[in-house]
Amino acid sequence: MKPRTLLILLTVVVALGAFIWFYERKLPSSEERTENAKKVVALKKEDIQAVTLETASGKVSFERTVSPEAVEQKKDGDKKDQKDAEGEDAQAPSAGDWKLVQPMAARADAFAVDGLLDALTGLQKSRTLEKVDRAATGLDKPRATIRLKTADGETVLRLGAEVPTGGELIAGVDGQDSAAVVSDSILTQVQRDPGSWRDKQLFRAGRDAISRITLTPAAGTATAPISPVVLAQKDGVFRLERPFADRADRDESDDLYADLSGLTAEKFIDDPRSPADLGLQPPQAVVDVAFAKGEPLRIEIGGPVAEAAPAPQAPGQPPEPPPQAMVYARIGTQLFETRTRLAQTALLPPADWRARGLSAFEVYQVESATVQDAAMSLRLTRAGTDWKRGTETISYVPVSDFLFAVTGAKADRLLTAAESQALGADLGKPALTLDLETKGEGGRDAGKETLTLYPAIAAGTPARVNGRDVVLLLPGDKLQEIQGKWAEVKKARPLGEGGKK
Repeated sequence: MKPRTLLILLTVVVALGAFIWFYERKLPSSEERTENAKKVVALKKEDIQAVTLETASGKVSFERTVSPEAVEQKKDGDKKDQKDAEGEDAQAPSAGDWKLVQPMAARADAFAVDGLLDALTGLQKSRTLEKVDRAATGLDKPRATIRLKTADGETVLRLGAEVPTGGELIAGVDGQDSAAVVSDSILTQVQRDPGSWRDKQLFRAGRDAISRITLTPAAGTATAPISPVVLAQKDGVFRLERPFADRADRDESDDLYADLSGLTAEKFIDDPRSPADLGLQPPQAVVDVAFAKGEPLRIEIGGPVAEAAPAPQAPGQPPEPPPQAMVYARIGTQLFETRTRLAQTALLPPADWRARGLSAFEVYQVESATVQDAAMSLRLTRAGTDWKRGTETISYVPVSDFLFAVTGAKADRLLTAAESQALGADLGKPALTLDLETKGEGGRDAGKETLTLYPAIAAGTPARVNGRDVVLLLPGDKLQEIQGKWAEVKKARPLGEGGKK
């Protein structure tokens, strides 16, 4: 045989082999084909775009808020701009997000919908009934009708009569002459009260998605009005905007976000009760949340819910802490009962929102520090896991201990200029000055702050932070502690000169 002929035959064989490999690798295995043959609904969960349930409880319809294809397109777009991706992660669309469209407009419980789709697409038949009489099997007047919409059309599943032996029922798909015998446990997934499909988690935005939070307590009097507290968020850090500009307390703002993200409806109220009867006209407190993108959210907190007395404690058992009181609340027109601290948070005096921490930074954020004491000025910069002291490399241990003492310092009191003079806090010459700087990441600007500590007085250790108009009165021994840690940094031996780790 000629070499040319051999080459042609070899090319044909390789091409045929490649075609068979590419074609057959997409086909289901024999085991998969056996499993698919048992399924009643031949659909993939991710392909379903809308669901309608028709039961004795009523008609419920929900739809995906975004298609899986749109999610993939957004992911591809975000890869082109990492900065935007980081800023929008909190509100990025998800293929698992669903919305109720009937009998009410609301966000659907994604976990409940996901469980329903798992049950429907995984529904298996124990046996097949050929050429069934729809009237005799209850499929002409089904106990439940489920409509599943995909890009290719609509699949209608009907659940009919129970099988006399119990534990099973007849299920049929429109357009098929046969029917299937399936477990009646599917009914628990579809025969739910329409309102129970609502998402009980009422706040799902990430911290970085928030631009501003306004806390408004119940109105005061004409002579003593209550000012709302306004907090603005940037790079995950909250600052006070009103009634004065200052750094917000980290613990208080963390608690506020935890209260928002944990807001859950324990019970939805659909009966036409008067908002005044629920303490919502006017509300006891209002929390307005504005987002960098999307519609703002208003949460109104009402009066307390009358609850049954707790069960008596068993003898010898330690007492359990009382649960957070249940209150009425409203978002938009939806009334619900919830356990939340948002009302108490909104009632905090504005002064309590001012940060008591000396530094706004955590130790891990600090990239460099210039420290000036009475004798000298030294610059510290990160060098891998260790630190540079000037041009010398020293162990991270003394530097970390020093920075922990600084960033962990908290004021017992915040003093105005008049209050500091009344205490005799004549600040005078600083005892220690620190210029801290963080590294900008993900498009964020590097943070800088200057901390100035003054000699201790009888009431404590006065300190100032650039950009703040208050004097922080730290505990009396805090300056001595920080100076002791600073002395350890100055005397630390350079690595390689007896200071090797």
